[in-house]
This record gives sequence, structure tokens and C-alpha cells, in this order.
Amino acid sequence: MNHENIQRIIFYILILLLSGCFGTLAKKTMQINLGDDKETVTNAMGSPEDRQFRGTNEAWQYCETDAGISYDDYRIVWFYDGRVSGITSYKNSDKFGACASFFKSIRWEDAPDTTIELRER
Repeated sequence: MNHENIQRIIFYILILLLSGCFGTLAKKTMQINLGDDKETVTNAMGSPEDRQFRGTNEAWQYCETDAGISYDDYRIVWFYDGRVSGITSYKNSDKFGACASFFKSIRWEDAPDTTIELRER
């Protein structure tokens, strides 16, 4: 095998390895359901890279750099009273590559509704 063929094989192996990394954050959040507890989220997503809370509300942020498309992908997992109340996402293409340095401050008014419906029997 000549040097050019070895380089081509290495190139294809790197492409395959890198393509498996893209979108992993989105795939991980697909494992989370409304009402899941924090342990379930930690098992699926790992420890949050940013954590903010206010009263019984809590927001965990995760990020991942998508070098193939040149942006950072963010997910916020919202909790109310220790249970998942929703997931939101945003992207940043201004300064991609160091996503953990560019988390947005949590806007609690963006948190999913946590209205509990009471019905009479």
C-alpha cells in the first residue's frame, strides 16, 4: 500500500469518527421525558456545564460544538420541583468552539409553564 492510499484511509476513518460526534447533544435530549427526575437526566446527559436555580425552579445547560457546521448547540433542561418541565435549545455561531464560555443567562420568564391542574372528583 502506498503513502497516498494510507493517507486516504486515515482521512475516511477520521470522517467516520467525527460524524459520529455530531448531533450527540440532540440525541441525548431525546432520551429525556417530561417529569423525569434529575438522576435520569444526569444518566442521559451527564453533569450540567451550567446550573442556575430560583426557588423550586432549576435550569441545567449543556453545550456542544458542531465544527462541521460552525456553531455551538445549547440545550436547557428545565426542572420544576425536581422534575423535568421542559427542554429548550439555542445556537451560537458568533464565537463557536468554546461553548461553555457563552451560556446565556437564564430568563426565568422563558421557563415552561408549571401550572398544576386540579380537578374535582
